[in-house]
Amino acid sequence: MLNYFIGDYYADAAILYTYLLEMKEHIVSSTDRNKMMYVNKKLGGSALYGHTWKSYLSKTKNKTPSPLYKGLSQTKLVDLYPWFHHVATEFSGLYFPDFVWSQIQINRNFQCPEHLDSTNQGESVIVGLGEYSGGELVINKSEGDKLRLDFHDVSEKPIRFDGSKFKHYTSDFEGDRYSLVFFNNIKNIETKLK
Repeated sequence: MLNYFIGDYYADAAILYTYLLEMKEHIVSSTDRNKMMYVNKKLGGSALYGHTWKSYLSKTKNKTPSPLYKGLSQTKLVDLYPWFHHVATEFSGLYFPDFVWSQIQINRNFQCPEHLDSTNQGESVIVGLGEYSGGELVINKSEGDKLRLDFHDVSEKPIRFDGSKFKHYTSDFEGDRYSLVFFNNIKNIETKLK
């Protein structure tokens, strides 16, 4: 039984987009993401939905300890929108059921520069949502002198890729672009589970 979606990819992508619009004022970049690329928080940003090893929000306020993983804390988005985990779980169960994830990087009008996901464990799945044009995921699979860039339209379907092995970035876009990157970066996840 479906609680949030209807089972048609394009309709479900539009539904997922409406949930993100409810969260948009809190999808802002942390200091680390601002170092990667600065986006005015009124326009967008990049925020983690999941668990982090950083236990503080500020010098005087700590994050909520994770009820799932020993030694980790919940991100602010989990505290503010706990229901989104159920939404994301149902969506991923419909469209990439064999993929195990523990985190979601939520990007709002955030054009990621070329980078490598050095702390990720294996593959990721990216989903593009919103009213935009362009914004392809570009994966750099160049070898030696041979330039090879793979372009993927993430608005058409979820794309599975290994960002821990291949540098990747977002191409130019216009409009309101959200992307969800489902991934796992919790090392030794089995021993961290409570």
